Amino acid sequence: MGKDSNRQQKRSRASDAAEKVSQPVDAGTKRRRTSETNEAQASAIKSSSGAIKKVRKSDASLNGEEKRNSPAPWSFSRPVGGRYTNLDPIVTEDEAYLFVGLDTAVQVFATSTSRLLRTLQMETGQKVTGYKLSPVDPNVLYIFTPAFVTTWNWDTGKRLARWGTTNSTIAADVSGGEGTDRVASYFIGQQKDGKRQVLVSALGDKKLPDIVALETSEQINTIQVAYEGRVIVVSDGVHLFLGTTPNVDLETPESTQYTWREATLPVSATCIHLRENHDGVKSAHAPDVVDLAIGEGNGSILIYQDISSTLFGRSAEKKSPPRKLHWHRGAVSTVRWSKDGNYVISGGQESVLVLWQLDTGRKQFLPHLSSPICNVVVSPNGNSYVVKLADNSVMVLSARELQPFSNVTGLQLSSDVGTHKDSSSRKSSRAIAKLHPQHPERLLVAVPASHLSNQHASSQRPSSAVLQTFDIRANSHISRQALARTNTTTLNMSPEGSPIVTPNVRHLDIVEDGKWLATVDTWTPHRHDLETVDSPLRRPEIFLKFWKWNASSDNWELVTRIDAPHFSENRHASVLGLTARPSSHEFTTLGDDAILRFWCPTARTRSGLKTNAEDLHQDTWKCRSVIDLKGCLNNVSAPLPAACMSFSDDGSVLAVCLPSDSGANDGLVLLIDARTCTVHYRRTGVFFGNPCSVNFLGKYLIVASTGSVAVWDTVDDVVKPIQLAKPGSPLDVSNSPMLAVNARTQSFAIATRELDGSANKRRRRGRFHIRIYDVASFDLVFQESLGSSPVALLSDAYSGDYIVVDASGSVQRLGCLDKASQKSLQPQEVTSHLNSGLANIFSRGQEKVSAQVTDGENAGSSGKGLAGVFGDTPSFSLPSIGVLFRNVVQTLGSS
Repeated sequence: MGKDSNRQQKRSRASDAAEKVSQPVDAGTKRRRTSETNEAQASAIKSSSGAIKKVRKSDASLNGEEKRNSPAPWSFSRPVGGRYTNLDPIVTEDEAYLFVGLDTAVQVFATSTSRLLRTLQMETGQKVTGYKLSPVDPNVLYIFTPAFVTTWNWDTGKRLARWGTTNSTIAADVSGGEGTDRVASYFIGQQKDGKRQVLVSALGDKKLPDIVALETSEQINTIQVAYEGRVIVVSDGVHLFLGTTPNVDLETPESTQYTWREATLPVSATCIHLRENHDGVKSAHAPDVVDLAIGEGNGSILIYQDISSTLFGRSAEKKSPPRKLHWHRGAVSTVRWSKDGNYVISGGQESVLVLWQLDTGRKQFLPHLSSPICNVVVSPNGNSYVVKLADNSVMVLSARELQPFSNVTGLQLSSDVGTHKDSSSRKSSRAIAKLHPQHPERLLVAVPASHLSNQHASSQRPSSAVLQTFDIRANSHISRQALARTNTTTLNMSPEGSPIVTPNVRHLDIVEDGKWLATVDTWTPHRHDLETVDSPLRRPEIFLKFWKWNASSDNWELVTRIDAPHFSENRHASVLGLTARPSSHEFTTLGDDAILRFWCPTARTRSGLKTNAEDLHQDTWKCRSVIDLKGCLNNVSAPLPAACMSFSDDGSVLAVCLPSDSGANDGLVLLIDARTCTVHYRRTGVFFGNPCSVNFLGKYLIVASTGSVAVWDTVDDVVKPIQLAKPGSPLDVSNSPMLAVNARTQSFAIATRELDGSANKRRRRGRFHIRIYDVASFDLVFQESLGSSPVALLSDAYSGDYIVVDASGSVQRLGCLDKASQKSLQPQEVTSHLNSGLANIFSRGQEKVSAQVTDGENAGSSGKGLAGVFGDTPSFSLPSIGVLFRNVVQTLGSS
């Protein structure tokens, strides 16, 4: 099995290279980082240099003149992550592979390992509207976009053919020809006049003309095909169209004529599923019988047996009413027939999978799923169910035990992050994300505990109360842990119908060695619960938490919780900033009360117990120093609207940016000595507006605010402003720019949102751009527009790359090709993590023991026996049995 897995991984890498060759259009329009030969790199550098020269020529006002030497070329890598679309996943007949669709790609996973094998990437600007396996060749996958139909050999990752479509494709299905090896596609296309058509096209070696089977003014958006194309059902949620034909001749498709019947549904359908009823077919000349299950918005399910006679009866007397099933409180998101037709599977907002036994009327439940259910698919052999959840995860369940044997989890960002619905909140469009300092391939991001499905999305923004760790190099989910109180397995609605909100993590940071994590979460009661209560109680509750990394259980353990770390006038003051001090175990918080607090770990002494000095562990946190910044401000009556801070590279200086209170260009920057906790220098005029982000890069301090981006040379005391928008192009001040710096490339990156300059402010559309500047010369070395709103901009200190996370859940690296050969070796933890094979698995325990010895513990302390495994931890806080057993084996083996 290990050999097969390695073979699949190697084959996937080869297929990735094949994908790039098969997409010449995309490769020419957008540069990609690849590990090709030196000739390919040279050609990429040559083309990139030419493009960057044009950028620098247009921005000659920044540096006064155009330099002769072209700057280093920058390029984006292939995106990872991404949000799974609402299209049904596909599983192969042997249940060995799983296909999940993204907006611009289709991913192939191995169900045995839940690992990503390869990605079938579409060209730039093409959105996936459907994907189907070929009923003739199981290795062929058809992917539909609005303008093209693409044929892929998903086993090798090669694109075989591509055809253009006359109309914009909305939904599609495929079917095999009767008695032939030809495949036909049935898709809904939209014309320029708004009418929609059902088109039939034969897919073969050459593209045949499309045959219009139906044209209607109804906005149909769902199509399903049965009996090798002899039955077609399309719907818009209100009307249902049934098309039948005695035979389908794909050699001469123009001879195939469909007879259509239309019916008005008694409910507003949210999902439908068609089933071939072979039990009623006694001969080859008997009519094709199909059954239909309809899920509607009020939570009920309608079952139609033989829709030709029940739903499409010639007279009202001959129409029989459907069977009605009702359990869901809200709209039904998905409904499916089982393989034998004895069960109907449904799911909705309740996070419960319901199995309806039609003969007895009994219901079977699979409750407490992590999120609402979006899609359910039954495998071709009927032995498993594929369930797609709203939290961007897909799991494969066995049909008998309802136990998952495969689970695929993507980046679980909230679907409304970056939509700018709440323009008044500066942090509404940002994600709380950090790169692990010792494992730069790990992305730590705060995500919601429970998501809302697309059909039930409301104006309420979900709270981010869970920490997800995602491997952006392997494109795989690592872990998920709650940072605050969650309501995953309980009712999230009060008796009055108002939602029970969870705390929201507003800040997150981690120390340089990765041993401590600090978070700030805020909880505010729902306004309907406090209508009869005094107003002071409506103010939020704020908690500062310190977490310690536990290597044995592979999670973060809560060590200390500080209630109201900042308080003013009997209220919890908001925390505006949280940052970790480099080269030490310290954190700093800044509240809207203009108080700066330094937090450090300390030993917890226990009364009546004798402890030696070497047994004292830093297992609690306290505030070691407080600095009142009110004296540096002119107006201290109101809370601070915004503030940001950052440490220097060595951790000796803390820069604090406070907003201007007069509206002039008098943004305040304070330089604070971190050792003595005193204000060392005060500087005004660096920026204007509310500060958004600040970072040190050597002697330079880069400050990004709602109105400007400036670079301050702290040694020469010179401020250099950076022009964000082109002359005449307005800057969207409601969206603050994002800032990241990189010491390896001596550059800083800015992500901004610019308006299109339309006279009508309501019709102005924002475009997102990312720019990279050289800090020494202030030259613009790279700029490019982004397809989606960026929600996080991070910097990888080891590779010199910038990490861009956008609102679609995609993660891209922006790297410099000239710096690729100069990248330093990553930490030992990263190298050991990237190694694969059984040797690394069995030697992992010895590496942990040796790492503990190098951290300052002697060899004798590492072999204390079982006492070091169990310690003084109470029984209810011990890790799982599997983790304890592994630690015991490691301890006994090393003694």
